[in-house]
Amino acid sequence: MLDDSPNTLPSNTLTETALNRLRGAILGGALAPEEKLRLRALSERFGIGATPLREALSRLAAEGLVLSEGQRGFSVPPITREHLLDITRSRQITEAEALRQAMALGDAAWEDEIVASFHLLKRQLERREATEAWLDAYEARHHRFHRALIAACPLNALKGFCEALYGQTTRYRRVLTGAGLLTRSVDAHHVLMEKVLARAPDAPAELAAHIGTTAEAVLAVLASAAKDGAAAPTAL
Repeated sequence: MLDDSPNTLPSNTLTETALNRLRGAILGGALAPEEKLRLRALSERFGIGATPLREALSRLAAEGLVLSEGQRGFSVPPITREHLLDITRSRQITEAEALRQAMALGDAAWEDEIVASFHLLKRQLERREATEAWLDAYEARHHRFHRALIAACPLNALKGFCEALYGQTTRYRRVLTGAGLLTRSVDAHHVLMEKVLARAPDAPAELAAHIGTTAEAVLAVLASAAKDGAAAPTAL
């Protein structure tokens, strides 16, 4: 039995801390695809007791960022072509519908946040650096932009599903950076923003196509790795 006694923070705070650290390690590649997530090793690594770690792992399993294998414990999901296609198509359907509803109800505050989040993302892309800190900042701003697009959707469950799928996609997008490929261009996000603000009927389709470009690029990386007989590239 692992000892939680060194932790003096409230249990909910410890669980949130464990959740954030585990999510960051999985999305960033510090915890590699298919790696076993053993409580004792994680406790020593993060300085957090077993109980909040177990709760955090269960929550991440519900998000699809961790595999729960019953008596066999937890592990990081593998990176596979089939899974990428699954989450990409699911995201194209759900996010496009959430955007359609957001465009019908969005007000000036919704529009302002889309514009603000785009400019923060644009600024980050313009000062591109090959560093972990830059990539973390880029991911945060990219996430904020996509979250802003659908913020006015009134269906919280739908937005929650979009959020979970976005997190799973992030692992694959960071494969691109690990392989030395560029992130999305400013132009692609600008076109999407303009269509959404104009309430263009084809804006949801534009968003679906935008989401699909990540899958196409990652699939090319995975196919190249398979052809060369190498392991799929992991995150930066």
